[in-house]
Amino acid sequence: MSIAEAALYGDLVKRLRDVCAQQLAQLKGISIESERAALDDVIRAWFFTPQNDLYGLTPQRMIRNEELGIANTIPGDRLGDMFEDDCPVCAAMRAEAEAGMAAGPDHDHGWSFGLAPDSSLLDEYDPEGSDERWRIEDERMKANQAARKAEAQTLPFAGADDPDLAHDIQQERAWLDGDFQF
Repeated sequence: MSIAEAALYGDLVKRLRDVCAQQLAQLKGISIESERAALDDVIRAWFFTPQNDLYGLTPQRMIRNEELGIANTIPGDRLGDMFEDDCPVCAAMRAEAEAGMAAGPDHDHGWSFGLAPDSSLLDEYDPEGSDERWRIEDERMKANQAARKAEAQTLPFAGADDPDLAHDIQQERAWLDGDFQF
């Protein structure tokens, strides 16, 4: 999500609040300002209500932490939510984090999270634009991979003055194909 998108979503929420306030005020025969205040209370409550999908943090805390450059640390009592039970590596990481937590309540287990949605609200309303964006991103990625592959092929290496060793090393570099992502 871009910064512009996040900022504009804030404007969208306020626009929807104002439209809803106007329509509700007309239906109820009361002032737009009182309906706007009631809707602001709903929005404010959302910001300050712990969210299960945020590991119990509030949207307000998530946003303020990001603004201050502070990681959104997963509370110790919610660590189990992020580790898959059927993954041996995950089980080992979970056990290590829980052991540290058991050793001291102020232990920094080091597990934090961020939000990076796969798609945006705009993608739902502009699927053609979304497809075009991902086409461009794919082209850029392929061009970057090709440039990195070409650069890797020209890098000097030990033994370059030995034709046999140079040939062997170039053969080993043959694994640098278009599917490899650096």
